[in-house]
Amino acid sequence: MNISVRKTVGKPIRVAMIGGGVNSAVGRVHEIAMRMDLEYELTAGCFSRDPEFNVQSGHTYGVPAHRVYSQPEEMLRDPALDVDAVVIATPIDSHSKYIHLALDHGLRVISDKPLVSTLAECQQILKRVPLSSVDVMCIFNYTGYPAVREMKHRVDRGEIGQVFKIMIEMPQDSYMRLKNSNKIQAIQPWRLRDGPISCVSLDLFVHMHSLVNYVTGKVPLRVSAWQRAISGVADGLIDEVDVVIDYSDNLRVNAWYGKAALGQRNGLRIRAFGAQGSLEWVQEQPEQLRAADERGNTLIYDRISTSSVVTAEARYNRFKAGHPAGFIEAFANYYTDLAQAMRSGQLNVHTLGLEVAAEGLAVCQAIEESANLGQTIHVPTTGTHHEHSN
Repeated sequence: MNISVRKTVGKPIRVAMIGGGVNSAVGRVHEIAMRMDLEYELTAGCFSRDPEFNVQSGHTYGVPAHRVYSQPEEMLRDPALDVDAVVIATPIDSHSKYIHLALDHGLRVISDKPLVSTLAECQQILKRVPLSSVDVMCIFNYTGYPAVREMKHRVDRGEIGQVFKIMIEMPQDSYMRLKNSNKIQAIQPWRLRDGPISCVSLDLFVHMHSLVNYVTGKVPLRVSAWQRAISGVADGLIDEVDVVIDYSDNLRVNAWYGKAALGQRNGLRIRAFGAQGSLEWVQEQPEQLRAADERGNTLIYDRISTSSVVTAEARYNRFKAGHPAGFIEAFANYYTDLAQAMRSGQLNVHTLGLEVAAEGLAVCQAIEESANLGQTIHVPTTGTHHEHSN
């Protein structure tokens, strides 16, 4: 039946979680993804500031009651805490605090994206850990989709020639839909505040940069951006952004994202164009990779196409083709890659290191400056700008 169950090599990695309670947007996804391939054991947590949700989360996640803590500081100070890493799944503006706290206690960190909320905060972390470190890593879960990995494989081997253009978009409708339904209260309050970088860029664009980096390995150089407040869910809150980014090797990226596009639930799509062909992946049709050859003939690859390479691997076939794998499986794939990196002590082909997190934040900062000044902005240096050996 073409079913695969992945077995861990050695003992599961023991983790504690900060945030990610059952009342959060993505906490349960982290918990399921960690367990899916038997690579992790969630043994402790401070899941919510709300005592009731905190206790409920521990019960739901199977964490012993005496390992559910009311404060992160209390948890990390406990001499009986026996974990290898801390998963941080709190609102973005608190990531930096908890990353440093975990490092202070000698623990590795797996952070929900984005790593932190500003480039300056990221640079403070880079003073403590090197770029190639596996001590602080960030979840870029969309790169965990097998079809995206098939796209990378085909680009890497030159199947479509040098990529000169990427069109990438991530339109969503949540803000406009909720505004029109008089349900703005359903939006988490921290999402309704823009800091030095707009929340929508921290929420969406960092994913888009991770995909461009993963597929091409190119470096962002210059940014021209336009951003607007459309939905009105909060005064002046940015919720639609258009960006043109010049990357190294003559790659130009056109990006559009936001949360005011009615009818778009999560319209993530990436198209890569080269002189010898093109490749396209749509997140809401995750099993398919659409391709065109040098004469424009089109075809579709899936997990059992005869020429598929990456998607045919056993690890991506938890169940037979025709029964689509999706978002949580992609999360699990990336968590498994992180586990392998932590065990080996070095990043692997699928783990995007701190340089990608820093680079994404640098582009986000350039988007803000470009939109505010109405001019093209060079991406600020992060000390990470070199061609990636993907």
